[in-house]
Amino acid sequence: MQKHGEVHPLIAYRDGKPVGRIAAIVNRSHNGYNKDAVGFFGFFDSIDDQGVATALIEAASGILRAKGMASMRGPYNPSINDDCGILVEGCERPSFVSMPWNPVYYGRLVKGAGLECVRTLYAWEVPLLREAPDRVNRIVDRIKKRSKVTVRPINLKEIRKEMEIIHRLYNQCLDRNWGFYPIALEDLLHAADDLKAIANPELILFVCMDGREVGFSLALPNVNEVFHASRGRKGILRFLEMALRLQFQKIKTDRLCVLGVEPAYRDKGLSALLFFESFRVAKASYEISEISWVEANNVEILEGAELMGGYRSRTYELFEKPLV
Repeated sequence: MQKHGEVHPLIAYRDGKPVGRIAAIVNRSHNGYNKDAVGFFGFFDSIDDQGVATALIEAASGILRAKGMASMRGPYNPSINDDCGILVEGCERPSFVSMPWNPVYYGRLVKGAGLECVRTLYAWEVPLLREAPDRVNRIVDRIKKRSKVTVRPINLKEIRKEMEIIHRLYNQCLDRNWGFYPIALEDLLHAADDLKAIANPELILFVCMDGREVGFSLALPNVNEVFHASRGRKGILRFLEMALRLQFQKIKTDRLCVLGVEPAYRDKGLSALLFFESFRVAKASYEISEISWVEANNVEILEGAELMGGYRSRTYELFEKPLV
């Protein structure tokens, strides 16, 4: 993050004990691409005390204001390309891999500190044990007959080449998302090391037309199941148990993280095809897929999830306030 901006961590203390934290974030890549002056906050954590939360947010606001930022938005941990948002519905269960979790009172604290919700994000769960509706099968069959299209999984033995393709597609396919800015190839290659440790290559798909990849979907096994099951252990014992569980515990859920198609190919039904193929492949190993996060105004994805028998399981919110 330091290459693309600044992160200023802050900790609140009471009686010598930490009671909260926050980071003020200046994301030069975001502001340069979007031509604005938005400051960000992230890594927010607080006891259920409005005074503590307000003091943290005001301290972060002061740093961002001094840096010339016109508004503060978040939480981003540390960017929109990482986990973001505050969980406001669905706090009663552990979150899925790379999605944030927080106590239910966080939303109240952030609003009480003067921030307002600017975006609502959803997580939808799709049960995989049922058969796809006949209507979905007919749509997919028409797409396959109409277009010379193939779908293939990622090849982890050629990880750099494959990540270069994902880099191209990510920056082309997701540019219409709110708050988007291009991800750097070096950041994506760095993330590939973590990806290889947990990925099921069958869940990372490319859709190909005209001799090249024109879209992709990325889903991950929900390794949070393992982390949650190991939470009773302490120190080195917890890491040992997690390592063993990753080897032997059957993970029952996965998360569809990203799905996109190049702009020139979006009218060919390839998003629907990727959606269907992602669930078809996941069905062989998992019981539930979570689609997250999805903006509340992304009608295409939300209708597709509902058509597949999905239901909304969690709601996240992003907040903002002016600094001038």
